[in-house]
Amino acid sequence: MVKGIVILQAVGEILFLGGIPGMERVIQNDVQAPYVSLVTGPPGAMKSSFCLTLLKNHLEKTGEFGLYCTVEETVDSLVKSSNSLGLQLPQSLQITDFTELRRENENMDYLKFTRKMIEHFKQQHGDRFSVFVLDSLGAIYTLTTMDDVMRKKMFNFFDFLRSMNLYTIIITERNLGNHAELQGNEGFLADAVINLGMDNRNGKLVRTMQIEKMRHIRHGMDKQAIEVVPGGGLGVIGTLFD
Repeated sequence: MVKGIVILQAVGEILFLGGIPGMERVIQNDVQAPYVSLVTGPPGAMKSSFCLTLLKNHLEKTGEFGLYCTVEETVDSLVKSSNSLGLQLPQSLQITDFTELRRENENMDYLKFTRKMIEHFKQQHGDRFSVFVLDSLGAIYTLTTMDDVMRKKMFNFFDFLRSMNLYTIIITERNLGNHAELQGNEGFLADAVINLGMDNRNGKLVRTMQIEKMRHIRHGMDKQAIEVVPGGGLGVIGTLFD
C-alpha cells in the first residue's frame, strides 16, 4: 500500500512536471531538450497511456506540436485507449500508424523512414515541433536483424534525434528483472529510463513507476504508485513501501 510520499520542490514545468500529475513527488526540476527517454515495462503496464497523458498535457500547456509514431497499434486503437482514460487528445498531436506500411513492405528500413518523417514535420512546424514518441522499439526489432549494423544504426538514430532538438520518448517492452538495454544499447544511449510495472499488494495489482536513470536531474528512485486521476490520464499518487 501507499504509506507515504516524498515531495521535492519543483522548478518550472517543461515536460514531465507539466505532463504527468504528481511528478513533483519524484523529480526536483525538469529536463530540457534535446533529451531522449525510454519508457519501459511489461505488457499491460500502460506505457502508451503514460506517454499519451504526457503528450496531451504538455502540448495543451505549451501550444507546441507533437508526433506519435505507432508501429503495431492502429490510430483508432490509441484514440479509444485515450478516451477510456478520459483524455481528449489535442489537434496539435499527429499520430502516425505504421501498420499498413508493415503489410506492404516487410523489408522497410523503419528507422530511416522515421527520420524522414521527423525531418518533414520539422520543416513544416519548425521549433514548435518539440516532442516525439516512438511506440515501440521492440516492434521495430522484431522486424529487423539485431546485429552490429543495427546497433550502429541505433547509435546514429539517437544522435539524429538529439540533432532535431526534441524531447524524445521511446517505448520499449521489457520483462520483469531485465536491464533496460534489451537487445541493443539504448539503455546506455538514453538520457532517462522510466520503468513501468505492476506489483501485487494484498491481493491487488498496483501499477507502478520507477525512475532508474535521469541525467542532469535530481530525482528519487523509489517505486511510485500510478493510477488514472481526476481530469483524465495517469498520475503519480505516492511512494510504495514494502
